[in-house]
Amino acid sequence: MRIVKRSPRWKAHLDCVFFVGSKRSYLSPTDLIVGEFMNQYSKLVSTEIARVLKETPFELDLSVDEVMQLLEVPSDSSHGDHAFPCFTLAKQLRKSPAMIASDLADRVQQQLSESDAFSQIKSVGPYVNFHVDSGHRARSLIPAIVFGDFLSRRPDKACRVMVEYSQPNTHKAFHVGHTRNVALGDALVRICEWAGYDVIAANYIGDVGAHIAKCLWYFRNFYSGEIPDERRGEFLGEMYTKAVELLDFSLLTRAPHPGVVTARVQSIQPHPKKKNLQIVEVDSGNQVNQVVCGGTGFAVGDIVPYANIGSRVGGRIVSVADFEGVESHGMVCSEKEVSLGDDNLKIFVFPNETRVGEEIAEILRVDGALPPTQSVIKEMEKRERGVSEVLHALEQGEPEITELWKKTRQWSLDEFDEIYEWLNARFDHIFYESDVSDSGKSVVKEFLEKGVLVKSEGAIGADLSQFKLPFFLLLKSDGTGLYSTKDIALAQLKFEKFKVDKSVYVVDYSQSLHFQQVFKTLALMGFEKADLCYHLPYGLVVLPEGKMSSRVGNIILFSELQERLIDTIRTQYLSKYEGDWPEDEINTSARRIAIGTIKYGMLNHDNNKNIVFELTEWTSRTGNTGPYVMYAYARIASILAELDEIDENEIQYELLTHETENDVMRRLANFPSVVCEAAESYQPQLVCVYVYTLAKDFNRMYENCPVKQAETESLRVARAALIKATGMVIKKALELIGVKAVERM
Repeated sequence: MRIVKRSPRWKAHLDCVFFVGSKRSYLSPTDLIVGEFMNQYSKLVSTEIARVLKETPFELDLSVDEVMQLLEVPSDSSHGDHAFPCFTLAKQLRKSPAMIASDLADRVQQQLSESDAFSQIKSVGPYVNFHVDSGHRARSLIPAIVFGDFLSRRPDKACRVMVEYSQPNTHKAFHVGHTRNVALGDALVRICEWAGYDVIAANYIGDVGAHIAKCLWYFRNFYSGEIPDERRGEFLGEMYTKAVELLDFSLLTRAPHPGVVTARVQSIQPHPKKKNLQIVEVDSGNQVNQVVCGGTGFAVGDIVPYANIGSRVGGRIVSVADFEGVESHGMVCSEKEVSLGDDNLKIFVFPNETRVGEEIAEILRVDGALPPTQSVIKEMEKRERGVSEVLHALEQGEPEITELWKKTRQWSLDEFDEIYEWLNARFDHIFYESDVSDSGKSVVKEFLEKGVLVKSEGAIGADLSQFKLPFFLLLKSDGTGLYSTKDIALAQLKFEKFKVDKSVYVVDYSQSLHFQQVFKTLALMGFEKADLCYHLPYGLVVLPEGKMSSRVGNIILFSELQERLIDTIRTQYLSKYEGDWPEDEINTSARRIAIGTIKYGMLNHDNNKNIVFELTEWTSRTGNTGPYVMYAYARIASILAELDEIDENEIQYELLTHETENDVMRRLANFPSVVCEAAESYQPQLVCVYVYTLAKDFNRMYENCPVKQAETESLRVARAALIKATGMVIKKALELIGVKAVERM
């Protein structure tokens, strides 16, 4: 069905004339193009209430904006479209809110008596309720959607926003968790652009760092197979995962703590000042050391784990410590401290025949991990040294390793491009971590000289104590840069080269503190728009059984996700049409529904919460899913395809009076404000909530108000126009979250 605009008469529906007293008040085409239909009615209500309140007997001076701030939208649509509460007027007027509401309703009703905008204005208790006339709303709304600019991009805001999202690392596999970031960033780009912003979609790819050294170390030293022709990015991810496994000390020993040796307890004395502490002398074979210990469960003669000065336990280096005048040289370790239990107080005790002075990592080695004659500690040192050598060679730009880096880097980039193309994700500019490594160091040194940054124990950073934030390390004492170093340089590049007004970073919530520090450091450096930087955090994507882990082997790679989605969609939705539909349409529909499934599923959650990925639920045609919304659109398209062409002049909008029809129109009218709110609050989820609710409203309306079986031809035509407008809004909402609708499914 196509609605044909035979004449310009439809434009008259946009020039909705309200008669207010002796004057006429218009909803101009421009106002309605902006799409604030509900705001226009509320503005009219507020204007008349403010006018009446200035007159006798009220004589209150409230502005239109002040009245509008008090207006409410009743949760029950049977109470009207707008409600004005009179509680705040009671004290000034010395009347009950109900009496004020009654008087106010009568006088506003008189003022609007010649307007057909409202079907009813009446007081209910302390409220004045306004019911928008359904025919008036339909005449204003439906033509604006079908023929007008209701769904068009909002007026230019003259504000440039850069949305940085995705940020994958080369030499690592792209998996299902990455799609949440892509879905969020891509939707935000589309929504902000529609809301009138000048948007630059940016990516920041991690193409340098220790993870690449690990990948290339394994690839050069351990891989002897053929290089695949496809999915080379995932192949590199496999190399990285295997490297991480080889570098996992816990796979070689149950006690991965070099420098912790066995020692015999020689004596135990109470601490002179601390009742919960003891002074312990331990013999580690070639030396007796005094240790202050708060552990329990051991006695003189026991053999215990002893951490030498300089070893690392619990993430910190063991050093000489003073406990109320008693020096402690090393540590006697608990079960938890040496990864041999969960008790952080109970000291681990070895069998009495255990040799003293032995590395516990060697004593508790994993059977079969290495030949018995090979030291697990020396082997791990060898592996870590190999990675360090590769990293050093990369940093120095040695030709052989640099060439390998460039070649393998491109494998990842090519695969990223394929994934983004499949997901319809757009990028206007791509930053690379390698591009800002050196410039970041220069920026840090420049602002150190200016006195903005400070030195602390040889390292350089920002003192953020005035903001109640930790010291922000930007350059290590040996001159090595960090992620923070590069982020400062990248932000400077965004402000100075790209002239952005707002900068949005779509990065998981674990980086929240980091970005607080980045933004405050930028402010200290004098960037005026630092306060307009925004971190959009999001949670992890987990499986029903828990967190995904490469070690456990339960990560869902993107290629696997893609295949499972397509297979499920074809089986559940499209298999019955094989042979009837062209194969190209089936393939296109399968891809679109698959993208709708994954993007909607990723977006329809609170950003800060983890998402449980469950393919069966996400692909369901019922419930709050992408396929449910897409099916609502396809159902509308199917109905309209069976109807004849309609002349717009034949539509009798006043016939659309059913409660469910009004619910749909109310929802349609709110579309622009919802999208603009999503843009301003950086919450694409709001569009998902909106379009799902609209789809439910449509299905409820269709059950009560059939189109093809309408009682009269005129009613059929009016309902067809309404569902046409509904379908267009659903399609646009899906488009704004990066989903293309299908005409049938």
